[in-house]
Amino acid sequence: MFQLKLVFIFLFVSLFSFCQNQEATMFFRDGDSFEGYGVINNNKIKFRLSLEDKAEKWDYELVSKIIFHGFDRTVTYEYVKLKEFTNPVLLELVTEGEVSLYRNEKNRWVGGNNEFPGSAQKITVITNYLKRNNAQFPICLNYGIFNPWKKRTINFLSDCPTLVKKIKTNIFREVHIQEIVEYYNDFCTEL
Repeated sequence: MFQLKLVFIFLFVSLFSFCQNQEATMFFRDGDSFEGYGVINNNKIKFRLSLEDKAEKWDYELVSKIIFHGFDRTVTYEYVKLKEFTNPVLLELVTEGEVSLYRNEKNRWVGGNNEFPGSAQKITVITNYLKRNNAQFPICLNYGIFNPWKKRTINFLSDCPTLVKKIKTNIFREVHIQEIVEYYNDFCTEL
């Protein structure tokens, strides 16, 4: 039993340490950038230049984005203002171009009760946003009870008739949102 507890403690500490030590580059609004180690926590970035340094918290007032390096890919998070009178939030930049695709993933636990405490399930809610380069705010594609992503996507990308046709005929579906944005940027924008 002691060995099992020891294994769980080791796994927990390893995971926590890994989260604190993700190689990253943080970009400031004035154009400067620093390489170091970072993690996102409650819409703030905890960042340190070396593993020996103490992490400092940064937010949208000075920082524009952070890029995490590792796992054979890079992941970019940018501070994006969703509405006029709200503070910017960190969103994952999935595809960048004339139209950029941003994503927000939130996990929550549903179900479970006193009779069956282990019956709760973790649900991931993904919200997608589209933003034109010259726009101040993005549009949210999939919020609301009826999830009108198709109508919003068609309206937003209406200047590309071939893409609109592919969406209307279900060649492109909601799960293809990244491909839709890439298609738009590749074939529907002026070079």
